[in-house]
Amino acid sequence: MVIATFVIHKTIYRFISMKQRTFLAALCVVYALSSNAQRGILWDKDNQLPISHASIYTNQGGNVLATSSDENGSFTVSFPFRELTVSHINYEQQQISHLKDTIFLKPKYELLPEVVVNNSEPQWIRKKLRTFLENKGTLYQTADSQMRYEYNKTNVGDSSGYAFQSKGLMYIPSTAHIQKDSMYRISPDLNIIQYKDTTAGPDFYDMQLMLYENAVTELDSKFIKRHRFGENKEYDNDNRSIVQINFWSERFKEDKGYILMDTTTCAIIEARHTTGLTYNLNHKMNSFVLSVAKLAIGLEYEDWTIDNTIRFQNINGIYYPQSVTFKYFEKRSNYNKLASAKHKQLIQYFVNREASLALSPTQDAPTSRFYDVPHEIHWAIIYTESKRHARNRVAIQKEMPRHYKLFGETQATIPKLPSN
Repeated sequence: MVIATFVIHKTIYRFISMKQRTFLAALCVVYALSSNAQRGILWDKDNQLPISHASIYTNQGGNVLATSSDENGSFTVSFPFRELTVSHINYEQQQISHLKDTIFLKPKYELLPEVVVNNSEPQWIRKKLRTFLENKGTLYQTADSQMRYEYNKTNVGDSSGYAFQSKGLMYIPSTAHIQKDSMYRISPDLNIIQYKDTTAGPDFYDMQLMLYENAVTELDSKFIKRHRFGENKEYDNDNRSIVQINFWSERFKEDKGYILMDTTTCAIIEARHTTGLTYNLNHKMNSFVLSVAKLAIGLEYEDWTIDNTIRFQNINGIYYPQSVTFKYFEKRSNYNKLASAKHKQLIQYFVNREASLALSPTQDAPTSRFYDVPHEIHWAIIYTESKRHARNRVAIQKEMPRHYKLFGETQATIPKLPSN
């Protein structure tokens, strides 16, 4: 431990308030406890694997200082703290006051093994996948329905934190209606925003990605052509007809995932898709825009990972989403705008967005108006917003009722939103 000494002239000390003295004393304690950079590694307690892209942060009155773990689970804390929160969407959150060399996190649910790449591909897999595409319209969301939803989202960056919780009813359109520009809609009866103040609004952006761009909606004939497939022989399920099919891209090693398929009906009951830096730069970033940004502000991406998992529930022979998780991690650098032109300084920062959505059947009636969850075009250079989308976005940001709390504050009982 490093002992920190603060020297304050006694004349000045006489004129500062008791509150200021208390603050200085607390600052001395915090600095003494955590003035040196400390390193550690995050480890999966059950699967004995490093945990990458977790957030490690401290929070004081909604103000956040944070870092993240790299692909090997390693992290460095170089800021003062009294308590650290270690958070990852797939693991139980943990609060610690003293850093250890290794921090073990417990998975929230059983994690299937990662893709094992091999040269053999059973011929039956592509046949089953083509049958899935043919029968998709008769297996998934064949009729409009209504479900109760719970949506949780957290954004953590180097110096900011935001969390959003929303519960209520969701209108789920049939797959046929989605193709005709119908969309998911929500009627919330609870919205809680956690931020450093009351300037942040509700954020359903990740919900759009989870509903419209998940691992199953992406699966089409082009996807099948671009990937190779193999069966995981180690996967064990009481139902012998359910198999785990791993997939990977030979062009992009970070483009990989798995599918759980019921081979009797060719229905996919669970799927996970992970994409990394090279893939995302090629598919989600315009090359011209990227080159201009590099010249203008020195933009460089060091990491860019997107990971989403979707699970389905069988309701009277028809499959509907049951739970979806989404993780977006981005680490990049650019020139410090405040630095002089002669002394260009690169600053590095990260963004860690995590969201989960749970759905369950219900006969409840809505308690408020329905808001659209539109399928907007993402990563486009120019996006023309429809009048309906514009009105809906304004209604969500300005009219949708919400309750505010400081980021990281312990949840309390909050009344439901009033009906409109």
